[in-house]
Amino acid sequence: MAREMLHQSDNMLHAPQNAAEETFRQLEKITHSQAFQGSESLISLLKYLVQETIANPEAQSKEHAIATTVFGRNSDFDPRIDSVVRVQAKRLRTKLQDYYETEGKSDTVIIDLPKGHYKATVSYVEPALIKPIDQPLESVIESATEPISSEKPDTVVTNTTSKERIYRTGLIAVTVTLIAVLVILVVSTGRQPTPSTISQTKNGLIWQPFLKDNAQTLVVLSNPPIYRFSNDADPDVLLKDSIGMPPDQMIKLGKELKNKPVMRQNRPPRLILSSEDYTGMGEAIGLFNITNLFQSAGRSVTLKQSRTISAADLKNHNVVLLGSAWVNDWVEKLPIKEDFTYSVRATIVNNNPLPGEEREYAPVFNQQTGDLIQDYALITVRPGVSDAYRFMALSGILSEGTQAAAEYVTKKEYLDVLNQRLQKLSRTVDDQPKYYQVLLKVDVDNNIPTTVSVLSVHRLEINP
Repeated sequence: MAREMLHQSDNMLHAPQNAAEETFRQLEKITHSQAFQGSESLISLLKYLVQETIANPEAQSKEHAIATTVFGRNSDFDPRIDSVVRVQAKRLRTKLQDYYETEGKSDTVIIDLPKGHYKATVSYVEPALIKPIDQPLESVIESATEPISSEKPDTVVTNTTSKERIYRTGLIAVTVTLIAVLVILVVSTGRQPTPSTISQTKNGLIWQPFLKDNAQTLVVLSNPPIYRFSNDADPDVLLKDSIGMPPDQMIKLGKELKNKPVMRQNRPPRLILSSEDYTGMGEAIGLFNITNLFQSAGRSVTLKQSRTISAADLKNHNVVLLGSAWVNDWVEKLPIKEDFTYSVRATIVNNNPLPGEEREYAPVFNQQTGDLIQDYALITVRPGVSDAYRFMALSGILSEGTQAAAEYVTKKEYLDVLNQRLQKLSRTVDDQPKYYQVLLKVDVDNNIPTTVSVLSVHRLEINP
């Protein structure tokens, strides 16, 4: 097979000095390929395994850790009963082979998952060498246009027909012309396109304002107030305001957590309100996707917690917010009226329904298990404190929706659809929408977003 040929030892190079950077770049290329389109669970598994390899080169990932971290299984996961890791690992090997036999057949960084364990390997293939030009231009052109012969040099026929001479003269002229054109292009442009210029084109309408601005983009991570379990290190001032759990809940908690450290404390666990320390899994994964996109554009971001955001931040930066107005009420004070808003009922309300649209969208749960099976999310782009900067909110009703919104604006296959929908809102060629909202429907399986689809795109207008 093609990938097996790439792994021959005489093709391999030692890892370059920037091995981690090269590996992450290759990982990004693979996960945005056609081969992996729509395979979100395999992408999550591949990212996890590659990150583990880079962080701990000698260690091997355990099946239990993969099941709980990547696939959201509970701590009592039993691989003898649940084969999710083995099945997905087999699918991942097949997908990687498909990729390297098609789109990635010329890649020089090979990411693989050998059979027998759950550890990604990274190999570096020697690229084709280009011989430096150290001859006069005429001799280079002449040698390049010599007909290829299998005969030995001392038996090469030197006489050529007039037709061959005419052909060779014409080929030399064309070659010289091409070289001259290349020289003119290099001199006139002076430099290659920058990564950010390339990425602005690639990522389309939605990211152009964020990538072309000189000011650094500020990414805001929501930290909603939640209750956490107490521990023996908590001071009395926290325990004084903590909440005890009724006996039936303690029994349920004991069955769920079993011998976890929280259940082995010197006193029963209590609930302590924390308004500063935590964020949702969807927000954390969304942050990873956003920072990856900016890194691929050669740009960096500044990260802040939502509780520390200030008016000066909104005034002097483009802002990307991960999380809804449900936990970031300052968003509602920004100067524009939105078509879609969050209600106190934990729903999304459509204040300006178009034909065929609903008035309200609510998450859907499995009534037997309580598991989330469908969420809704918004991509909102609006002005900040002033029109000089943009504000983007990526927000689900629940954390899974926020993760889906972040994936939708960072993955190529989704971005292509979104850019097409935004272009349809343009009244003229020069009238591309600056501010808009996109409503997404998100199917959820085992707390992981699976299928994400656009339900509606609304153009927003600034209040007069």
